[in-house]
Amino acid sequence: MRILIVMIAFFFCVIQVNGQKQKKTHLFADIPKDVSLFINPTFQFSAIAQQYGSIPGIRAGVIINKRLIIGGVYNYNFNEITLPELKGGGQLQMQWGGLHLEYTLWPQQFVHLTIPISAGMGQLKTTGGTIETMTGSPNFLFAETGLLIEFNIWKHAKLGLGGSHRHTKNVTYNLLTTSDLSAFAFVASVKFGFFDYDKRR
Repeated sequence: MRILIVMIAFFFCVIQVNGQKQKKTHLFADIPKDVSLFINPTFQFSAIAQQYGSIPGIRAGVIINKRLIIGGVYNYNFNEITLPELKGGGQLQMQWGGLHLEYTLWPQQFVHLTIPISAGMGQLKTTGGTIETMTGSPNFLFAETGLLIEFNIWKHAKLGLGGSHRHTKNVTYNLLTTSDLSAFAFVASVKFGFFDYDKRR
């Protein structure tokens, strides 16, 4: 979560510094027409340790030239995952976040494609298991790629539907392995921002 906050603060500072070179006539006049802020709540349905669960998340950052997105991402499993006895039992909580990049094809068409890519670090925690002493590290690395069909439903909102694959690495926590955390996911997203580029002054 700290990574996401730092990234968002950094991009806001960059935009603010660039915007001071222009005369401000209203609230968002200092944002160039080819740069737009966005915030993007997401929902994933995916497997963790061979059990399916709900994964809400949030992305935020800037859109450059209508197509390129640079920002941060944070996800966590909403419902606790009950681990089998072979994995030590108990309840598993998982959260992960980091850098988010995205490229959109034909962004001004009503229906278009967007390709999200994110990578960073995650953290695991188990409670109530048969393993009394934690072994290994609760931290792991991840990379996630996806493909979404996106709809321009409003000048300030886009609806996205599609899928992604989460790949994890360096999973050494208790009896969990990389294959327990890596999985495909169904993804739904609502992206809020300033998408009527040609009308902003």
